[in-house]
Amino acid sequence: MNKTIIITGASSGIGKATAESLISTGANLVLASRKIEKIQKFAEKYPDSVLLHKTDVTKKDDVDALVEAAKQRFGSVDVLINNAGLGSFRELQMADTNEWDTMIDTNIKGVLYCFNAVLPHMITQEKGHIINIASVAAHDVFPNAVVYCATKHAVLAISKGIRLEFQDKIKVTTISPGAVNTGFLENTLSTEEDKEERREYFKEGLTPDVIAQNIRFAIEQPDEVAISEIIVRPQR
Repeated sequence: MNKTIIITGASSGIGKATAESLISTGANLVLASRKIEKIQKFAEKYPDSVLLHKTDVTKKDDVDALVEAAKQRFGSVDVLINNAGLGSFRELQMADTNEWDTMIDTNIKGVLYCFNAVLPHMITQEKGHIINIASVAAHDVFPNAVVYCATKHAVLAISKGIRLEFQDKIKVTTISPGAVNTGFLENTLSTEEDKEERREYFKEGLTPDVIAQNIRFAIEQPDEVAISEIIVRPQR
């Protein structure tokens, strides 16, 4: 696979599993995270094909620098995997508006910043592929997760909008996982009590490798085939 692929939120969970899956395809990987030291050892194994870039997707300058670094190192950006995201499980009456701001900045504005940064390059090369990691929360609304669900509904809407406006040049795939057994729950903005209520649910969820397989499936389709949407749920 002669592609350069940017993965945000690459230091753990789905992002890290996706990097580990795609490296065997011969792709060049640009791994973006606020915590790149967590994937330093992985990158050191593949010095010619992996670039680490410390990135906070809520900061437009960081995202612009990420894309520029990818182009400088590998000459192109062929695939963007918008994986960085976070959530909170809390009743609306217990709202912490700072949590709302953080989710909106990361889950919505981060996706838009990344798309905006790669768009001129993809238009110039007349091809590209954007993969947005949404959630089953993009299709349903769950109590105690209303704002998180709203942000993931937004991701789905953004994907559809990009597809409508740029379908002659850019593929867009939205992947919506159900519960995945990653560090997602522990990294949420929820209270410890809220986390405890959901630990068993996430423990019985999918592995990150399952989502990585679906991401790879979408990328490996021929140029004339576009996978628009994949919903992956635990069978239970």
